[in-house]
Amino acid sequence: MEKQTVQDAFKFLYQENREKIIYGAAKKLHLHPAQTNYEDFIQEGYLTFVQAYDRYPSSPLDNPQKFCIYAYQAVYWRFLDLIRQSNRLADQIEVNPLPLVNQAHSNLEEAFEAIYQDELFAQLYNSCTKSEQMFLIDCYVYHLKSSEIACKHHVSRQCVSNWRRRVGNKALAYLTKSRP
Repeated sequence: MEKQTVQDAFKFLYQENREKIIYGAAKKLHLHPAQTNYEDFIQEGYLTFVQAYDRYPSSPLDNPQKFCIYAYQAVYWRFLDLIRQSNRLADQIEVNPLPLVNQAHSNLEEAFEAIYQDELFAQLYNSCTKSEQMFLIDCYVYHLKSSEIACKHHVSRQCVSNWRRRVGNKALAYLTKSRP
């Protein structure tokens, strides 16, 4: 891509408030400024707009309205790809409960508690649905708040509360079953 093409694309983008193409695509996918990677998405949107300007079959200046539709779709698809990629990475987190017996603990009570907690975590994780597993990892491993989990997975806080309730019920059932 030539330097002049990039300059022309940015000039075209900043004319007539066409930046709203990028922000509109972000809004449609529920990307908000409160999210930590929001600015990264917007920057990707700018770069995707420039690539769309370069790839457009005819001159964008001939029919700017058609090009704006084309650019919006390109930005939207790029955002969607980035969201899928980040979700795929989050899904690849595997729980590998290693036996804690091999770990050296100075206090026997601490060792028992750690084993019991990890056993509980492994049992809960295996009995949960995919969304409940994501909640369990975010809550137990990353110590995220409900609102942060909701933002991360693009769901409502009510949905996260439902996950918490269901995981809590499963934990309670496991604890009452395992205790004499």
